[in-house]
Amino acid sequence: MPAGIRKIAVIAGAGPAGLTAALELLRRSDIAPVLFEADAQVGGIAKTINYRGNRMDLGGHRFFSKSDWVMRWWQDIMPVAEAQASESLHIRYQGESREFIPSNIAPESSEAIMLVRRRLSRIFYRRRFFDYPLTLNAATILNLGLIEALRIGVSYGCAQLNFRSPEVTLEDFFVRRFGNRLYRTFFKDYTEKVWGVACSEISAEWGAQRIKGLSVRRPLSMR
Repeated sequence: MPAGIRKIAVIAGAGPAGLTAALELLRRSDIAPVLFEADAQVGGIAKTINYRGNRMDLGGHRFFSKSDWVMRWWQDIMPVAEAQASESLHIRYQGESREFIPSNIAPESSEAIMLVRRRLSRIFYRRRFFDYPLTLNAATILNLGLIEALRIGVSYGCAQLNFRSPEVTLEDFFVRRFGNRLYRTFFKDYTEKVWGVACSEISAEWGAQRIKGLSVRRPLSMR
């Protein structure tokens, strides 16, 4: 490379991962990062949208990492709000729980802060609220109604007897594990609205990476 011209790294997407990579390249190397983002705002699915003066997040996404280094890195960028620093904080993820000790603290009046909140996610369907992660328990069956619950059960049984093989698309992945009726009730529209791509056009490998609790007998969770 000719003298005076820096190396360039092209980064697709200005979400948390892309922004982290760009900043680390600037801090630790002579490589100039160039980020490409399709949206008008950076942040990916972690961004906060200002709509008519109201701030809204794109879904109840959790921000965590098993790496203490990553957690400290982000707290250097966005410290935990001062009001929460004295609380006993615990974070839960993937069936695990750990105490969270803030490494950096900022006044809650600051714009660039990290808030720790108890998560309550629910699906509003047919004028009823369903717990999310979704569980086929008594409350869910009551909300669905006995007839619809039976239809979902029959659909699930048919999927187990006539499973799709090989699993090529995310639709195959969902139908194999949950049955066609439950897939179309709770997963199809949600997934396509969030990601902007039809389930029939997303690979099954994506589902294996992102869908947790792969059984209708256990909580179903998508992150």
